[in-house]
Amino acid sequence: MKWLIYITAATSLALAGTAGFFAAGGGSAIGQTRTVTVNVGEGSPGPPGPAGPQGVQGPRGETGAQGPIGPKGDTGAQGPAGPRGPAGPAGGGPCLGAPAGYEPGILQINAPGGQTRVWTCLAP
Repeated sequence: MKWLIYITAATSLALAGTAGFFAAGGGSAIGQTRTVTVNVGEGSPGPPGPAGPQGVQGPRGETGAQGPIGPKGDTGAQGPAGPRGPAGPAGGGPCLGAPAGYEPGILQINAPGGQTRVWTCLAP
């Protein structure tokens, strides 16, 4: 029964995130942040499914002998620090590589277990 609830909740969140991503409309001026809110899990759960058959219990295996404990080795000296690497490229935010018109914003997902806010790239 619980697995059905978990699967339903996970599917609902995935669909809500996808719907929010594609259905977010409107534009915003520079300096403003758009928030898209998605409400999930508002329906009632379906009836429980039938119980599955009980599986056959297998034979118990024999316990093997415990091996001897080996000697503790010495810790070696720490090596020198390596050279500093080159600086990486500047970050592009959540919309780096997104199609034209996509913009950063907040996707808010309201679910029975609580609220989640995600800084992401929203569709126009």
